[in-house]
Amino acid sequence: MSSLVKRMASPLQVILTILLYVQISVAAGVAAAPGVFGALKLHRAITSGGSSDLLWALSACVCGALAYFAYALTVIFVVPMFRLLAPGTPEGRYPYYSFKAYQWASYNALILLVRYSCINFLRVTPFLPLFHRLMGIKVGRRVQINTAIIGDSNLIEVGDDVVIGGDVTLVAHAAERGDLVAERVRIGSRVTLGLMSVIMPGCRIGDGAVIAAGAILQKGTHVGPGEVWGGVPARLIGGKGADVEGQRGTSSE
Repeated sequence: MSSLVKRMASPLQVILTILLYVQISVAAGVAAAPGVFGALKLHRAITSGGSSDLLWALSACVCGALAYFAYALTVIFVVPMFRLLAPGTPEGRYPYYSFKAYQWASYNALILLVRYSCINFLRVTPFLPLFHRLMGIKVGRRVQINTAIIGDSNLIEVGDDVVIGGDVTLVAHAAERGDLVAERVRIGSRVTLGLMSVIMPGCRIGDGAVIAAGAILQKGTHVGPGEVWGGVPARLIGGKGADVEGQRGTSSE
């Protein structure tokens, strides 16, 4: 059976990719419809009595922009409704060409639809944590999210008063030798994830910890409460339990 799957991998991948395109096209279309409908109505109302070319063009452009932002607010509610076949990334290890892998791809394709179409206008607003909540993330109160690169939301837990800095990569899956490996990520309260840091599957970050800008937490890393981690790969450089001389050596490098 495994050899048969390998022989069919390319055609199967094409078919599944097309299915994903259909899924996200329908989701995007449904999300765009209210804004487009409202924009057309408004544009017609403004120009119904006759107008100059300049007013017509100005009205069309403003109504188009309003339709786009209406889409951005609508899509965060529409996309979670399409989680019927793929409620979230399955936890565990499974081959690329398996039903669980398809669930992973289908689920994350929905997240990518929002990411690539409008998420930069949702960053550091209450709407982005709301979207990820609807996609299954367990997120606390007063959480600031300033990144578009979050995947596998259903396998991520975030406590209260957390700051997820600009362009942080926060994912709960990795590819390993023909398999996908998905493991839950847990982030405590009052944690700061610095600019462009990378948090890999299975990481545990304790309350009050700080991950420095650009740091990469390897898969399965456990960060204690109040600790400061930095570097590539990340290691303990400050906070509770840190060696003072080690900190000095790191800071002078």
